[in-house]
Amino acid sequence: MPSLEVLGALAGLGVICTATAFLVFFRLIAEVGPARATVITYVNPAVAVALGVLVLGEHLTAAIGVSFVLILGGSVLATRPGSRLASAKPQVGEASGPAVAEDGATTARSD
Repeated sequence: MPSLEVLGALAGLGVICTATAFLVFFRLIAEVGPARATVITYVNPAVAVALGVLVLGEHLTAAIGVSFVLILGGSVLATRPGSRLASAKPQVGEASGPAVAEDGATTARSD
């Protein structure tokens, strides 16, 4: 059986870190739309590399530096105003899936 310290660490990671990350991500989806919110998954490795170099003293090679620039550049291009990805946020009231009746039955929309 793991110690209480280990169980507490697991609970903290699961409840605090993971749950908070999901809540923040859902808020991001509500704010910018699902298509633009997924760009954070591309930026995440770049942030991890930057923190590894700055905090842990890891080596920064030329390939990693070029990859870092490409990731950030692609993310900027994908989220700039007027791009297809940036304009993919559905409008309020726009049909985006099956309709659900008051009795809970699912029907297809005829948009």
